[in-house]
Amino acid sequence: MKRTQWLFACLAVAGLGLGGCGDDDDTVPVDGGGETDAGMDGGETPEGCPPPTAAPNCGDMGGQMGACCYRASNATRQDAPEYRMAQLRLSEPRSLSNAIILNILNQAIEEERFNWLIRVTGADADGAVTITTGFGRGNADGTFTFADGDAPGPEDPNRWDPQMLEGTLTGETVTTGSLNEVFAVPVLNTDGTEVILELPLRGFRVIGATMSEERSCIGNRSGNAYCSRDGTVETFIAVEDADGIVNQPPVVARLCWLLSGDLGAGEVECASRPRSEWTIPPNALCDGGNCTTGACDPLTDCNAWRVVGGFSAHGVNITE
Repeated sequence: MKRTQWLFACLAVAGLGLGGCGDDDDTVPVDGGGETDAGMDGGETPEGCPPPTAAPNCGDMGGQMGACCYRASNATRQDAPEYRMAQLRLSEPRSLSNAIILNILNQAIEEERFNWLIRVTGADADGAVTITTGFGRGNADGTFTFADGDAPGPEDPNRWDPQMLEGTLTGETVTTGSLNEVFAVPVLNTDGTEVILELPLRGFRVIGATMSEERSCIGNRSGNAYCSRDGTVETFIAVEDADGIVNQPPVVARLCWLLSGDLGAGEVECASRPRSEWTIPPNALCDGGNCTTGACDPLTDCNAWRVVGGFSAHGVNITE
């Protein structure tokens, strides 16, 4: 890695913050699922979110509108609303909450190169619902389509395919159990031909996602910024899955070093350095998609990082 790139990355890992909505510096994740929002007090605007009175600036974003700049309203399909993630704010591990990483992810979301889709079915009444989620490709007409066995080799071509998990709807809030399957969500380059970052996920679950604006929004956009306090997800990334290269300058390193906060290791293989040298070692134990925290030693048998983040999402049309 060039010296200037390395210095820039070091500054980010050392603690640069990202301004704007959804800043989770005051969010304290707790084991067992869920989080506490230190900025919420008596119904006031959570610290780090833009003022709700600021009109959303949707600009020329493909005719998007409403409180979250949705592309398609869910008003007439509230039993099966469809979304695309509009912003992601990762708070754990802290290595993923630095400015460079968040800018890579959220710029890719804004440019529709990181298309994480969500469909909720059976939402006509409180009770059991099914969530379909995974990577999608944008179509020329502004719709999106879930991946279908077209992930590049030599790895499994089905790893980007959508996954289904069971959940519960209470009022306007969806929660789910954990997904046993392992799947991946990629970030593509500007012309969509190469993968610059791939997130291989285990034990994925929705801690909570509250729908609004006739179920067309999760969270909202005020001015040019999103607030991502209405959605929270938990997942895990195993060390054995984290040997892939992140290739988005100034970050050029294996995913394991991005997660551990050791970007200086660059493309060195994950297993080549002792755990005692990792700034943020793994903190969870995964057996397939069954992952737990607090039952392993980070320096010996923990084999995955717990990842927690807030998100916002806006309504889109997902075609088959």
